[in-house]
Amino acid sequence: MSNFAAGKDGDDFLKKLQNIKIGGGGKAKGMKIKKRDMIFMLRNISILIENGLSLPKSLETLVTEKSLKKYSSMLEDIKSRVENGEAFSDALAMYPDAFNDLMVSQIRIGERSGTIPVTMGRIMHQLEHADNLKGHIIKKLSYPCILVTAGSGAITFMLLYVIPTFQGIYAESGAKLPGITQLLITLGELGTKYGWMLILGIVALVSTIVGIRRQTAGRLWMDTWLLRVPLLGQWFKNISVLQFMEVLGNLMDAGFTVVEALESCSKAVGNRAIRQSIDQMHAALTRGERFSDELGRHGDLFPPVVRQLVVVGEKTGTLSKTTVHIRAHLRREVETYTNVMLGAIEPTMTAGLAFCIGGMVLAIYLPMFDMIGAMK
Repeated sequence: MSNFAAGKDGDDFLKKLQNIKIGGGGKAKGMKIKKRDMIFMLRNISILIENGLSLPKSLETLVTEKSLKKYSSMLEDIKSRVENGEAFSDALAMYPDAFNDLMVSQIRIGERSGTIPVTMGRIMHQLEHADNLKGHIIKKLSYPCILVTAGSGAITFMLLYVIPTFQGIYAESGAKLPGITQLLITLGELGTKYGWMLILGIVALVSTIVGIRRQTAGRLWMDTWLLRVPLLGQWFKNISVLQFMEVLGNLMDAGFTVVEALESCSKAVGNRAIRQSIDQMHAALTRGERFSDELGRHGDLFPPVVRQLVVVGEKTGTLSKTTVHIRAHLRREVETYTNVMLGAIEPTMTAGLAFCIGGMVLAIYLPMFDMIGAMK
């Protein structure tokens, strides 16, 4: 009996040894890649493979690249896995924080069709377009943000420090204060006494918004509300639809059907309200509905031009090529709308801040004119 137990324990021990994976069997968490670095990687791998270099050799070149030194251990591990016979897509899937499911799926399709360089080039262009759009928006928003920050700081400084100084002078001279001057003095006193409450209120508001966005229902409600905001709502809608069409076109180019592509497209869209509409469209297409008909049912999201191009693509059997024109059209629309919107906001904000600061300066010096007149 003891020999049988010993044999059983020995078998269990051998099974445990066999289950131990050397070199990291689980997925590596925490490793993230900046978008610019990801674009650089994809471009280099695509170019090297197109010029006859094997995938392991291309990865080895990236390992020695100085600008990618912080990713060298990850790239080395991916190269080793590929050299040992593992699929490139499976090796990338071991780093989900760096390579998302959508990218891995596209590369897996490229492996099956033997078009990895084309697939990686397609993903690279998608990331480049997204990065260029983000850079364009940030560039346009930088001036208004600087203007608001500088203007708010100047107004706060005048209310809390400049006006109280003049208040003492006016009190000693017994000058009659105009209504606007008295209002600014009152605001300054309130800011000095209760400013900390305002700061706490702002912190509480930001914390509440973050808490709402962490909940699925709360984020859906907030994203739906954002789409209804005047001016900004249309802008957010255009950006989300562009994200959707970029991914849809790339997936269809990679060999996905419309139904298969729609299943993955919703994950690439940031706005939850539009993501929900895409899921509804996917469910309808799974039942056998036409894509163009579903776009018509969600006409509040998709511009008429997009719907008409999809109809033409379905009739001619060139829906994948049609998405190229749709994406180009949506990019122009987003850039034009951004320029027009910010072109209207910038002068309005500049005039508003100039009016506020000029009014405060005038309110400070008006009592001085009365004091000079009384002295004469």
